Amino acid sequence: MDLAYLAKNAAIAERARRRMRREGVTMKGHKLWTDAERDVLRELAPDYNAMCKRLPHRTHKAIEGECARLGLRKKIHIWTAAEISKLRRLYPNASVEEICATFPHSTWTNIQQAARYHNLFRSRKPYKLTGNHPVDSMLKRLLPANVNLADLDKELRTKRYFRKQKWRHQRPNYNRLVKAIEWLDGRLEVHWND
Repeated sequence: MDLAYLAKNAAIAERARRRMRREGVTMKGHKLWTDAERDVLRELAPDYNAMCKRLPHRTHKAIEGECARLGLRKKIHIWTAAEISKLRRLYPNASVEEICATFPHSTWTNIQQAARYHNLFRSRKPYKLTGNHPVDSMLKRLLPANVNLADLDKELRTKRYFRKQKWRHQRPNYNRLVKAIEWLDGRLEVHWND
């Protein structure tokens, strides 16, 4: 690039800045921030709703942007490798309270996002039992077999029968249930009380 070209662009930018200061609006026609408005932002710093009420002519995004320029925004925590390895150990089995106490700098939502980013998952909880013995034995078998209800629907071509857990609200479809039990390497037996 030519040095004269850069000098010309710098001069144009300076003229534009002088014009914006003189007219009080940006090139797009938005009002420039005044010192009084910035003082309001500093006074009400973390409470964006109160800032929006005090400055009704400014949008929420504009207030957030100006707070960021002034350095009033909450600092974003950068996860270290040591914290990630600690999260990797705790996240699958520890309780939510225990994990939040270990990482006080982040909310549970932020911790979940960090875990998702690093491909960490919570351990699957066992399914709630229904009281129907064949259904309960099938549900107990799913977790050790590392199969979920969606996989069962896909393998047995039962549309969404298992995923919707229709046996909880109505009488189970034993044809589909027997298919599932056989697919999970089991068999349905009948015991007679004499």
